[in-house]
Amino acid sequence: MADQITQEDLVLVLSQSASPRLDLKIEVLDQNQKIMETIHGVVTGSMSVSGESEVRRTASLTVQPTITEKLKLTEDSLLWLNKDIRIFIGLYNCRTKQYKYYPLGYYVYTDTSGSYDATSNSLSINCADFMKKLDGTKNGQLGPLLISYPAYKENAETGEVIEYYTIRGAVIETLENLAHITKHRIDDIGEYKAMPEYNDSWQQYREKNETWNAIPFDQEFSSGCSVLSILTAFRDLYPNYEMFFDMDTNTFICQLKPMCYEDDLYLDNSFLQKVLISESTSVDMTSVRNICEVWGKVIETDFYSEECTYSNHTYSASIAGYEDGYFNGDVIALKIPAANHAGAQLNINQLGAVPICSEADGTPIAENELKSGNVYAFKLKRSRPSQAKPAAKSTVNLAVNKAGGDKQDVIKAYLLGQWQVHALNILTNGRKSGKHVSDSHGQEYELYSKEYFQKFYNCQRVDMTIIPNSPFVVEKLGEIPDIKTGSEYENITSDDLAADRAKWENWKNCRLTDHITITTALLPFLDVNKKISYKPSDSDKVYQYIISSISHDFSGYTTTITMYRFYPLYETLLKEAGTHKVLSEFSHGVLSKYTHDELAAVISEEEL
Repeated sequence: MADQITQEDLVLVLSQSASPRLDLKIEVLDQNQKIMETIHGVVTGSMSVSGESEVRRTASLTVQPTITEKLKLTEDSLLWLNKDIRIFIGLYNCRTKQYKYYPLGYYVYTDTSGSYDATSNSLSINCADFMKKLDGTKNGQLGPLLISYPAYKENAETGEVIEYYTIRGAVIETLENLAHITKHRIDDIGEYKAMPEYNDSWQQYREKNETWNAIPFDQEFSSGCSVLSILTAFRDLYPNYEMFFDMDTNTFICQLKPMCYEDDLYLDNSFLQKVLISESTSVDMTSVRNICEVWGKVIETDFYSEECTYSNHTYSASIAGYEDGYFNGDVIALKIPAANHAGAQLNINQLGAVPICSEADGTPIAENELKSGNVYAFKLKRSRPSQAKPAAKSTVNLAVNKAGGDKQDVIKAYLLGQWQVHALNILTNGRKSGKHVSDSHGQEYELYSKEYFQKFYNCQRVDMTIIPNSPFVVEKLGEIPDIKTGSEYENITSDDLAADRAKWENWKNCRLTDHITITTALLPFLDVNKKISYKPSDSDKVYQYIISSISHDFSGYTTTITMYRFYPLYETLLKEAGTHKVLSEFSHGVLSKYTHDELAAVISEEEL
């Protein structure tokens, strides 16, 4: 796969229409990935690529090989268990009288090995990419050991945190020590606000929040698990990450799924129409969802107290045994006696009032975010003042700060959410319903408003994904919930992280239901997660799509492409462009990050 398709590639595909000629090239590799032999031959069979699968590439091929030596199933065979293969497909160039080869990836045998029929000179191979070496199929299953990854290293005598262990570091350690894979590219895994893709101030956020990429809690894995299960557990601590082996170099990659917003078109509509054979559009009605409800971890706390009062914007709590000072990383659960005003603070055992902030972005929590009678969890974090040299991790007693002294670290209480992490994301068109419903006490709520979902789903963290013209919004279909609980969702440790995951899942639901499948002439250079343009047969408009899966049929010389409509997930909306007419020029995804209140600040209520 090339990052850019050349004009030569396009011309070569078009030239195959009359009498296509293919050559399969198989490089047989030893355990050190050195080429032992190269096999050529006429090929039939198929290959599939899926961007949504752990094992991204699979192939089932039959070849008439140009060599027949060492194909019988013996220890010295090229088809034996200790061999891997790299596959290329070649298109014949009538002008140069040569084949141009396109890499299809590195593979392991999945049916023990290949098989060769000498009578028909037929070599059959079923294979899959190297992820099979990690999932237990061809290695990757671990022995009878309990494998643990601590969240941090602490001083054995004082209990103070010396070092936080990162998710990225855990992934690298797993790859190198358990799978013996040194060829890898592992991107940072961590909080949304710490990613340059999502936040222009990501560097400042990282400086002030040292645990942005830390393992949130100790991770333990039982005996008999696979390397892949460990890697997946770390990957899924935050949404929108993918893992796969690169097709060109077989490098293991862990990264954010590409947003494709700034990507150039990989293929355009004009070329696709020239090679188009058929088109099909379908909607899996059973998969349509417009509400995502995420139940995360029941937050493990270090301290709990119901002895809490509220006065002068400050929650004052009494906790037995909490005397020396605020300790970085402590998680404290409190039963809240009254709803908060703006500028809420927390004061434990008269150690000094510290501001209560959002876990998502570090800003002060909004008025009435804490509800009377509910139990909330708060995590104490240290922020480093600008230009201050990082100090050793220690407790901080705000009551003994020296006036005019050296700069000291600032402790804040970050709201993790209710004791059990809980968040909702609603797919909406952003319009007021004009209808009202009443609760058991006669209190009225506007149907499908944020307050409505907060009340009737008993969830304080509710976000709205606005896609004005979607056919799947609650205003058109009613409420169709997708409830996420247990398993990987138990790794979500705050309402803000649950909200990020709910937004991702809801956005994914809406895009995957808006897809189309086309069959074209064979396009061997395609890969998933690439942006293309295409005009559906029932439309007069050209839309942008993202390739989600590919299937090559070498017998029929065709490629089947499944692709979904491109909706950007995170973008910037210029608020000064404050008219409905201007807003209508933006894609759905631009508006989707804004809540009702935020959108109302951009355009008038009448225009909504």
